[in-house]
Amino acid sequence: MASSIGHLLSSLAPAALLLILVLFSHPVKGNVEEIYLREDVTCQSSEQFFDALGLICQTCDTAANQVPDTSTVDYYNNPLGCTCATGYSKVYDDTTTEDLWDFTCTDTCSTNSFSVATDGVTCAECRSTFSANSYDATSMDCKCSQPGTTDTDGAIITYQLVEQYDSTPLTWKECILCPSGTAVITSEVAGGNPTYNSAGVSYTPDRYVCASCPDENMYFDANYVCQCPTGMQKVGVETEGPQKCVVNTLNSDTDVDFDAIEEDPYSGIATGTGSVTSDALAHYTDYAYYKCAEATKDFLTKDVQEACQTLANLCVMNMYDEDHDTCDLFDKIQDSRLIDYYDDINGWKEALPWLKYKEASKTVRENRDIEMQVSFDEIDGYVDKLRYKLVKYALNGTFIGVENLGTQFTYCGMASPDTEFGGGDTSSTKFLKFGTGQKDQYKCDLEILAEQEMFFYDMYLVDEDNTDCVGSGQVASEGNCLYPVPVLIRNLRKDAAYPNANLEPEEEIDDIFVRRFFLHDNESGKKNENLEILRYAKKMTLSVMITPEDPSRIFTPILEIEYNERKPDAWADRKRDGVATYSEDAELMAVSTMTFKAEYHMDTVEFWSNIEILVGFMSAIAGVIWLTRVRNWQTRNQRLGATNPDAGDTSGTMYMVHVLMMLLHTFVIVFFPFVFLICSYWFVFFKLQATVFVLMPADNEYYMIGNEYFFYETMFHVLFWTHTTYMLYTIYQQCNTDIFFVDWEKPKSVKQDVSIWRTILVANEWNEMQTKRKTSLEMSLVWIGFFLIGLNLKNNATTQPNIEDVEDGHINMVLRFCNTTWWFFATYALQWLWNFLFYERYYREPWSQIFVDLCTMAKVSVFIMDEPYHGYYLHCRSPYEFADGSMQQLAEQLKKEESGLTTDRRLDAPGAPEDCQTFELFTSPVFRQQFDKVYTALNQNNSAALAQDTGRLGHMVGRAGGKGRTPPPERMVMALKELNGFLQSFVEQSPPPQREELKRIVREQPFLDQLIGTPPADIRASNAKCVFYPDTKTWLKDHNFLSVTFLGIEADLFIHNVLTFNLFDMGFNDPAISILGTYLMHVLFCWLRGSFGQGNLASKTLVDDRFLI
Repeated sequence: MASSIGHLLSSLAPAALLLILVLFSHPVKGNVEEIYLREDVTCQSSEQFFDALGLICQTCDTAANQVPDTSTVDYYNNPLGCTCATGYSKVYDDTTTEDLWDFTCTDTCSTNSFSVATDGVTCAECRSTFSANSYDATSMDCKCSQPGTTDTDGAIITYQLVEQYDSTPLTWKECILCPSGTAVITSEVAGGNPTYNSAGVSYTPDRYVCASCPDENMYFDANYVCQCPTGMQKVGVETEGPQKCVVNTLNSDTDVDFDAIEEDPYSGIATGTGSVTSDALAHYTDYAYYKCAEATKDFLTKDVQEACQTLANLCVMNMYDEDHDTCDLFDKIQDSRLIDYYDDINGWKEALPWLKYKEASKTVRENRDIEMQVSFDEIDGYVDKLRYKLVKYALNGTFIGVENLGTQFTYCGMASPDTEFGGGDTSSTKFLKFGTGQKDQYKCDLEILAEQEMFFYDMYLVDEDNTDCVGSGQVASEGNCLYPVPVLIRNLRKDAAYPNANLEPEEEIDDIFVRRFFLHDNESGKKNENLEILRYAKKMTLSVMITPEDPSRIFTPILEIEYNERKPDAWADRKRDGVATYSEDAELMAVSTMTFKAEYHMDTVEFWSNIEILVGFMSAIAGVIWLTRVRNWQTRNQRLGATNPDAGDTSGTMYMVHVLMMLLHTFVIVFFPFVFLICSYWFVFFKLQATVFVLMPADNEYYMIGNEYFFYETMFHVLFWTHTTYMLYTIYQQCNTDIFFVDWEKPKSVKQDVSIWRTILVANEWNEMQTKRKTSLEMSLVWIGFFLIGLNLKNNATTQPNIEDVEDGHINMVLRFCNTTWWFFATYALQWLWNFLFYERYYREPWSQIFVDLCTMAKVSVFIMDEPYHGYYLHCRSPYEFADGSMQQLAEQLKKEESGLTTDRRLDAPGAPEDCQTFELFTSPVFRQQFDKVYTALNQNNSAALAQDTGRLGHMVGRAGGKGRTPPPERMVMALKELNGFLQSFVEQSPPPQREELKRIVREQPFLDQLIGTPPADIRASNAKCVFYPDTKTWLKDHNFLSVTFLGIEADLFIHNVLTFNLFDMGFNDPAISILGTYLMHVLFCWLRGSFGQGNLASKTLVDDRFLI
């Protein structure tokens, strides 16, 4: 109960505090008609003022002749108190102490035909000193008599009311003549409206002020309209701002169209597709050109400078298009300047802004004038943090100031509650630290952006080591030597083309670099005060490249910008508060994805030259390996006099497929480690360097083949898909392997047949072993998740040269591949060491040995034919008289074998090693013919029986209905016994075969043949014997017969796991998703191998698949 009350009080505390604040807030004056919390920044009523203490709008006592005091306002132009209405004076009550600020409003002055002075207390007499002046009872103030005539220039003559004082003290008001061209705007002139507009200026009626027109050459005519004198014309759009006067000889037929852009689906660059008659261009162009063209050394005024800046800004807004009038006019003025150089920069004319570089693209990119030396850490004489300056201008040319570069390039944000997805002041500035790359992709609410003011920027880099500002382009500012940063605008237009829309590195030769840029443009696209097109910087890249001869020096940084556009009409129907209906498409159009990227890179021409040589060398190695494998495969499968249609047919489809699969696999086993080593080179030398030596290659997303990461991305995809294709083919091959169990058990009596359960037991063990692996992928993925996610080591792949810095950053695909492959290899190697040193040594034997021992105890040998003339033989004829027996009999037999009282398990043949039970088998065509003669009939009978009796679907229906599969026909059983006898006689060579081709020999495989997998040299002879190579297990490799199971292709599975993880990481950039995707791919492979492998096992061995569990 007490906790509930406490919770209630704590929830009411904020409301109680707010109520106390409202009740005790002190109003300046006035009756409070309504108390409410401010929900916006503007008081809604013209009779209200804002009480800053109470945070409320209060109403002045209009009944007591009080009105809001507009002489003191806050940031939002809200009056901050009350005063007396016009004609009423303040009277303070000095006798009370309750309210020191209490006053009343009286009409004492107006009763005596006096007006109220500006102090609001004193009464002033209306005097006619220079012009008629009388008291006006309507306005309760003095009123000058206006003659309504004009002077010789056509300017109206008006009188201004002024307030005078003497030492009496006495106050009076009189009328004086306004300067020529100016005029007093009275309420009569304004027609009773609160404001009066002329020439783009809004005037407040005030008989005390002589108003001036916006241009020094303008004057008010008899109708109080600002006019230009003879020989000049008025220019500018009245709704955009103050109009100006220019000479009549100026060509006023300038192009004021704003060319829209549209994204080209091929290049991704905007192309001109239309235009909008721009209010901004129409307003500023003519006057900016007229005023800027006047500039000389003796006439370099603030107005002229701002006009030149404005004209430059207009050219920038039109993407530096020389065919547009704004740029053409600027070029005319520039060409007329006699001084060719300003601050040692070619193309920067004195008294004009510097807009374009005249140097060739290569010269700009490879400029070495920056003197400072850079490093990753704070070292005396070196700079580890780059400082940039942004010189900021308004559209009208006003110089705003100089800013330090921080988060300006992530300039757009999202509205609450989605601010975390947008840019803004909280964005990272780690890119300013030398060597630290950064890539920010954020959302931008374009509706918010459309309301923000537009600015223009010139960017500079602070050259810390250049103290005297000597060098091309060095500019002194506040004790800093500033080096100009060239800007590459991809949307820049020249001759109706886009020279900067590079899609290959070779196209950089004609790039045009500029100086000035903007972040968004909500002015050019305005027509009749309605914004029709919003242009904004969608992608920005700041790149810094080190010099090849000295990695501690840098070329000039380059800022690259791509602009995009949206029409505000597209989001007019977006979701808003209080609106029931909205469009999802409009909501999508209101939000754009923006990108800012900063990268530090190096010249990699020499690196790629070496890679080309290595790729050629590795391709040659791959070709040799592939040809060797094809030759070995042909040797294994081609026999003189062979009749098998699947063997040795070099023109068949399966031959071509198999040769292609070997090519794909060879490519993977050669280039997977090659690519890993290249990535490891970048990882080691970039992440572990102490001084500047290596920087990551530049990642230009616009380039395709020319992108330095195209090679890596292509290799990652090609490796994955080729290896996946090969793995599926391998699974297909494994699931079609011929396998047969040879039962050596003799019947204990003539009436008693041999038990089938031993064969079923061996079949189940083989079925289970088909999808087993030497390592646990689940264990590997768990540890990889722990390292990459738990310890945040995924950030080892960020583009910052510090292995100890694991803060979030831009992930580089090359570093990521090396990082993840390393962790895969580490977890795999640890499991392999654990199995080799401990688990398989002290706890459990390897799967291959367990299976051989089980077959030996069951007295069941295994024939495996993975190719027509190649396979494996597991000799598991135990030295025991019987395998069917009790547990006691089994124990006694094992004890005898341990005591050496039985014969060896080995194959009884000359040349057979001791304790060797597994052999690699190379057969002759005759053996294969005899094998196929029985085995093919057996399979045909089996397939027919399956189709007739049940089939897979029928089998399921039969089980559901309580009916099992019918027993195998007698002909199948006889065929099974015949094949069993044939294989037994072949192994024992009893009776001795009559044909040479059915004889077998056992011999050791030469080391070189083992190394390159070469079959016996004499196996292709017409009368060649069958050859048995001992298949022994070593610490480096397992038994070769496991190659028909997952246990024998562990390396291939490991490579596929790595490639799968990397592919998902490239797509999602999320280790968790990559782990899940890798595991699901592994499950898919296991299901394919297990499901079809079990069916193959049941079909080839006649073991009903209902017994395979």
